[in-house]
Amino acid sequence: MMTKVEIAAAVERVPEVKPVLAKLAGKMARGVALPAQFSEKNLSYAAQRELEVLWCVAGKRMSDGRVSFPLPEGLLVQSAWRGAMEYFGIDLPEASADDEDVFARLKLLVPYSDWYVDRIASSEEVRRFASRPENRHDWLTLAKGVLERLLGGCLPATTLSQLGSDWFGDSKKIRTGALRRQLVAIYGAILNISPDEESRLLDGFGIAANPYTSCVTFCAPLTFKIDEETFDFPLKLYEKRMACQLPLETVLRFGEVAWHGNVKEITTSENASPFLDLVKDGVPCVYTEGYPNMAVRCLLRYLAAFKLKCTHDGDADLDGFRIAKEVGDCIHIAYSRPVKALYWAQRSKTRIGIPLTAEQRKRAEAFLAKDPDGYITTEVREMLAWGRWIEQESFGSIEGMSKRGTVR
Repeated sequence: MMTKVEIAAAVERVPEVKPVLAKLAGKMARGVALPAQFSEKNLSYAAQRELEVLWCVAGKRMSDGRVSFPLPEGLLVQSAWRGAMEYFGIDLPEASADDEDVFARLKLLVPYSDWYVDRIASSEEVRRFASRPENRHDWLTLAKGVLERLLGGCLPATTLSQLGSDWFGDSKKIRTGALRRQLVAIYGAILNISPDEESRLLDGFGIAANPYTSCVTFCAPLTFKIDEETFDFPLKLYEKRMACQLPLETVLRFGEVAWHGNVKEITTSENASPFLDLVKDGVPCVYTEGYPNMAVRCLLRYLAAFKLKCTHDGDADLDGFRIAKEVGDCIHIAYSRPVKALYWAQRSKTRIGIPLTAEQRKRAEAFLAKDPDGYITTEVREMLAWGRWIEQESFGSIEGMSKRGTVR
């Protein structure tokens, strides 16, 4: 993709390239397809070199005086010419009623978003909504806001009201109704998660319905500061082998966090009963309560700064592997017990685990079909091949079998 700055520099060095770039940018703005091989007459060697550098290609001088350039696939899409259109003051094209044009325009509006837009376009629900002329303007505004937030590198806590105000100038615009559903569907398509899991998707996108009701439960030797005042009750509770719970609103106000443990280790637990055992045993731990909510993820990101050795504990099933992936996005997982349990199960002399139901198998196969090269596809395929899933609560007995030699 050529940037506006790069084009300006090339034109300043060799003004001769300006009409060439303007002509091609104009064609792309009008929706005219560029050829895979482009040629230009009476082009100087200096202009040829500038275009070769801009396009990362090698031109060839022909016997009739033309210079021929192979245009790579990346230059045959509108989004590659956004910088040129801005430089030459060419208005972005209006999208037509055709849904593919809407997605092409979205790529143009948000640079470096092609992969995300292709994932969004794979959703039939999104395509139906975006293809209707009466929805197009608001949908593009919404999708552009979602992509810019994702590509921004972080997802600070916010609310639907705030996003509605930021994107539409109307705090009520996406709190309810079709646009709220589209926000969830867009984000779900990117993550390969059903839009029916609305609360999980909104939470994952950093949208807090209520920062006082989203909480994290943990037991760890921590202290934290808010407004220069130190709060040490998590440490005191940990020393008595008791857990504490903090709302998201408090976690977001952390100014400084300190680790006071002799050992720099933490365990994350998907389920409640194993978490209770960890607390009783004095093991520093965080309860994810299934998929980690925003408060859990925020705390884990603070803990990641201490370079702790993190062990994740959860079910060895589709959801368990996905939960582990979300935890691993916040803190490096050095040891995953679900993955290890599946490994042991495959090498056992007995049929460890609970047989997959037809619905569980269908969900796992659908997940693989939509994202065959994703982060957890190896584990999901191995689980399907084994034909069983393994509860977190049974890991202790599996580890005992391993120590006795029952598992090779």
